Amino acid sequence: MKIHSEFLTINDRSIHVRVYNPDMKKTIVCWHGLARNGFDFEAVATLLSREYRVLCPDTLGRGLSQWAKTPSKEYTYPNYVRIAQEICAYFNVEKMDWIGTSMGGIIGIILSSGPFKEKIQRLVINDIGPEIPAPALQRIINYVSGVQPEFDTFSGYENYLKELYLIMGERTKEEWFEMTCRSLRRKDNGCFTVHFDPDIIQISDETVPAMDLWEMFRQVECQVLLLHGLLSDVLTADIVERMVSVHPEMKLVTIPDCGHAPGLHLKHHQDPVLDFLT
Repeated sequence: MKIHSEFLTINDRSIHVRVYNPDMKKTIVCWHGLARNGFDFEAVATLLSREYRVLCPDTLGRGLSQWAKTPSKEYTYPNYVRIAQEICAYFNVEKMDWIGTSMGGIIGIILSSGPFKEKIQRLVINDIGPEIPAPALQRIINYVSGVQPEFDTFSGYENYLKELYLIMGERTKEEWFEMTCRSLRRKDNGCFTVHFDPDIIQISDETVPAMDLWEMFRQVECQVLLLHGLLSDVLTADIVERMVSVHPEMKLVTIPDCGHAPGLHLKHHQDPVLDFLT
């Protein structure tokens, strides 16, 4: 299996896309959460690449992608949707399946309800719904838009990530090491900090999930798999119940002992996705 990186220029910004098995005919797009990056899909993308070309972008301002120069205009869902459209055009994607974690799930709902209604055949929504409860939204805003932490040592930063992301599922020592390597940058003072632009939270950005996206969700016609972390404060049981009432045919898988959002690195996270897509 081949894996390589491509840097696309979209709207005068450099966007990094990690490509698994580029010679396969069928395509899956995997889009990460708000403060994460495309490497989150490494484990499941490796499995899916047996049958698919898998595209894992780093959203603008995250990972290896360029940061915005006008954050209020660029860190918005309409711009993320345009970037997704340009990525798919570059790779000549006519039909695809979509896996979206959190923010990536919102982008998937927007695309499959409109611009990509005929392109997205199957949609995996990982622990997100058409609305986000206010306390969870405030928690996310506080984490992302607060003062970015600094650590003198790699191990200090690794322990910080463990505290944040253990809720996504346990990892081996090697997996924590790899996740940490893919989630940091050095500041000018030599300290480690988070990989993302501190300005990725914009008022115009975060009001989108806070608004009513139920009508968009109703317009989704493709097959849908909803993954629900049982302990999630973002996708609550009442939101799940309403989503099922809107789409009774939707496949629902609840993952116990997991919050927001299932990391898709454990077998019991991956198996429902593999069954649904392959």
